[in-house]
Amino acid sequence: MKIRRFPERGARGRALAFVIGLALLLAMATGLALAQEPEPQIETEASGPTDLEAIAAGAIPIQGRLTDQNGAPLNGTFSVTFRLYESSSGGTALCSDNNNVTVQNGLFSSYVDGCYDFVTGQRLYLGVQVGSDPEMTPRQAIYAVPYALSLVPGAVISYTTDGVLTVRSTGSGDSDALLAYAANDGEAVTASSQAGVAIASFSTGYLAFQGYGQGSGNNPAIFGCAAPNSSICDPYRDDNAAGVMGVSSHGDGVWGYATNSTYRGLYGHNSAGGIAIAGYNSSNSHNLPTLYLVQADAAGDYVAGAGTYGGTRTWRVDRTGKGFFNGGTQTGGADFAEQIAVEGEEADYQVGDVLVISAEADRTVTRATRPFDTAVVGVYSAQPGFLGGAPDTDDPLAGIPVAVMGIVPCRVSAENGPIARGDLLVTAATPGHAMRAGENPPVGAVLGKAFGALEAGTGMIPVLVTLR
Repeated sequence: MKIRRFPERGARGRALAFVIGLALLLAMATGLALAQEPEPQIETEASGPTDLEAIAAGAIPIQGRLTDQNGAPLNGTFSVTFRLYESSSGGTALCSDNNNVTVQNGLFSSYVDGCYDFVTGQRLYLGVQVGSDPEMTPRQAIYAVPYALSLVPGAVISYTTDGVLTVRSTGSGDSDALLAYAANDGEAVTASSQAGVAIASFSTGYLAFQGYGQGSGNNPAIFGCAAPNSSICDPYRDDNAAGVMGVSSHGDGVWGYATNSTYRGLYGHNSAGGIAIAGYNSSNSHNLPTLYLVQADAAGDYVAGAGTYGGTRTWRVDRTGKGFFNGGTQTGGADFAEQIAVEGEEADYQVGDVLVISAEADRTVTRATRPFDTAVVGVYSAQPGFLGGAPDTDDPLAGIPVAVMGIVPCRVSAENGPIARGDLLVTAATPGHAMRAGENPPVGAVLGKAFGALEAGTGMIPVLVTLR
């Protein structure tokens, strides 16, 4: 059954009855339908011919009955213009659509297209003009369909312009614009974008975006991924129960930016005694470190540490790379070394070799080959605690680390007698070795003091390098 209403006749004596029912109920997704409240001059009639399959998505289906001035149904094709208004009379049309409508025994099916941007669920009025006749009166009221109060489950909103869906709250207090809930392991909101931003949220007074993860599984409360396809993103969805988790195959996983000097671009806080911020990186490049810091102001610091935020600094590294440490420094190595070039091939030298200054080139060392050599400079270090003279480069360093101070493993020989702990050591005749100095060694020939003992032959003992 259909509901029809007879408006006034046009200038040429045509009469039009608007019909709603199944056809208009298909327009629920647009948020509109013709009046469903009882009004004067309403009666029911069987539905007429329809061609809804040809209607474009988002268009508003219209059915009606067209008669002459005597009420006789018309046949043929008529030019009909449909207009949407915000008022029942007067005013300017929000939009209009003209169609050549085929009428059979007075009945027709048509639609209003191209009015998507003006249909937002509010009450509108439909004006109809047949041919060059004046627009018929009164206009037909169009009310929101009941389903407009809530989207039909499984509904899809699709369009080609910007701003397909806008959710706005104008209330006071805690007025949420959008609330989304998901049961079990489902996602409350899933958004994807082919080229732009998948989700953008703005707030002028409080949180722009808020996410809660109340389950006990390894699912983040907020998950963001930038990748060419979902197959790259999906494996990370249950990676851990992070508050915010970001994954990217071609950009930043998480990017924070602050325009106020009082606040932080990225802030980590852990009140349970755990790690506030942790980083992981599988790259082996110096240009792709786990943490990369950029300080744009020459007077600023790369990093600083304090007991409380804004409190007294206990250490910092300024933009020149200079470090300031109130409590001193401690490293895993045991000696101070300099990176120095060698005579010949580096592969011919061994860790623990005693080295002397080369007579052939500047800032170059070679293996010691004679006893009591006053050109002695240090020992080939296995793992220096501090390495000076080494440039910051991804390329392999030229030369070898030469320990010039501190404790280092050293190759020694008992050719000048057994070595006891505390003995002074000098270069030996055995290439690359040190030996017991004995009484009154020449000034400048002492390499250091033995921290270990050797009864006979050759071996490796710890030596405190103290050149004198």
